[in-house]
Amino acid sequence: MIHPELNLGVNREGVVDRRLFLKAASGLTAAGVTTFGWRDYLMLQAEELRKQGKSMILLWMDGGPSQYDTFNPKVGSEKQGPAKAISTNVPGVEFADFWPKTAQVMDKIALIRSMRTPEAVHDRAIHHLRTGYRPNPAIQYPTFGSAVAWARRDFVTELPPFVRIGKPRIKTRDVSAGILGSSYSSFNIEKADELPPNVVPQVDPDVVRRRLSLTDQLDQQFAKSGGEAQVAEKQGVYERATRFVLSPKMKTFDLDNESDTLRDRYGRTNFGQGCLLARRLVEEGVGFVEVISTGDKNDAGWDTHKKGFRDQPNLCAEVDPAYSTLLLDLEERGMLDDTLVVWMGEFGRTPKLKEDGGRDHYSKGWITCFSGGGVKMGQVIGATDKDGIDVTERPISAEDLFVTYCELLGIDPREEYITADGRPIKLVDGGEMIKELI
Repeated sequence: MIHPELNLGVNREGVVDRRLFLKAASGLTAAGVTTFGWRDYLMLQAEELRKQGKSMILLWMDGGPSQYDTFNPKVGSEKQGPAKAISTNVPGVEFADFWPKTAQVMDKIALIRSMRTPEAVHDRAIHHLRTGYRPNPAIQYPTFGSAVAWARRDFVTELPPFVRIGKPRIKTRDVSAGILGSSYSSFNIEKADELPPNVVPQVDPDVVRRRLSLTDQLDQQFAKSGGEAQVAEKQGVYERATRFVLSPKMKTFDLDNESDTLRDRYGRTNFGQGCLLARRLVEEGVGFVEVISTGDKNDAGWDTHKKGFRDQPNLCAEVDPAYSTLLLDLEERGMLDDTLVVWMGEFGRTPKLKEDGGRDHYSKGWITCFSGGGVKMGQVIGATDKDGIDVTERPISAEDLFVTYCELLGIDPREEYITADGRPIKLVDGGEMIKELI
C-alpha cells in the first residue's frame, strides 16, 4: 500500500533519501503511526522506486582486446593482420569482420577510438581503469562499482547494489572495494546460471532469524568491550545479506525464467548468459553490474600475446551475440535510456603483429564503447593514424571516463569519501566530461 501522506521527495537519481524520509516520517508519528520504518516503506515502494534511477553495466574484456580485431580495423595497413573490415549500420563506420551482429547495432554505440593511458602492465592498468587512480601503495582505491554502491548508500534494496558475473583470469590483478570496506564489495557470481554456495538458506527462514538473533547477542558483548565499529560494519553486512537471501527477488538469478529463444540469442556461453543476467539485475534496480569476458575456450582471455589468429575469432564470437543482444534487449524493454553500458578492457594491443597473430600490450591508442544512459549514440569520437600507432584526434584519459560515468549516472565526481585516518578522497581526481557523448 502506498502512503500518499508521506509526500516524499526523491534525489536526482530518483531515489528516496534516508534524511528526507526521516523528516517526512515525523508527520506519521504525530498521526499515531509508530511502527512503520524506513526499510518497511522502501520495501513497499520498491517496485516504483527501482525504475527511477540509472544503472551501469560494465562489459570487461579481461586482458586487453585488440583494436584491430574489434572496432578500429586499419584496412590497407601492414599492421592490420588478416581480419577484414565490414560495414556497420552507421555509414562510414567499419568493424572487424568478427563482429557481424554488433555491426548492426552501431547506431546504439558511441565508439571512442582515441583512448590514451599511461599504464601498459596488466595490474597497474586494471587498477587505473577500474578506480580512476594510478596505483598508490599507501591507498587502496575502490573499484568503480563499489564507489557507485557507496554514492547510493541511502538507497535500500533487497538485491546487492554491485554484482559481478564471471571472474578475472588472474586473481592478484583484481581490484576490490579498497578503503570503502566490505560493505561496498561486489556480490560475485562465477557462473551466470549458478549461485555461489550457501546463498540459498538450507533451513526455514524463522530458523535463520533465530540464529541471527543469537549472533547479535554475541556481537553486543564484543561491542561493549570496544568493538563498536567492527560490530556496526558486520551487522550492516549481515542485515543486507539476510534481506537478500530471504527475498522473493532471488528468482532474478534464475535464467530458466527466460525463453530458450532469448537465451540462444545471447549465446550459451558464460559471458552471454552473464549479459542476460545483467539485464535482469538492472531491471530489478541493481545499480552496477560487471560482466567479465575471459573466453570459454583456451586460457589466455583477451591477453593474446600468442596465437592471436586462433584466439581472437573465438573471443569475438562469444562476445558479439551477447553484446549486440544486450543492447537490443534493453532497448526493446524501454531500459536503454536508463542503463549505461560500457564495453572495454584495460588497454589495447600493439601495432606490431607476430607470426601467430599475437600482439603485446598497448595503451597509446585503444578503444572503449558507450551505449544508453542518455548517451548520443551512432557516432565515433577520436581517431588514430592510418596504422593505429598514435592518437591523432581527441585523446581520452581514464579520468575522463570516470568523470563521464559519474555525470551520466547522476553522481557528483568530486564528492569525497573519508578514509579511516580522516583523509578525504574524491571519487575522481582530475578528468573532464566527454562532452561529445551528450
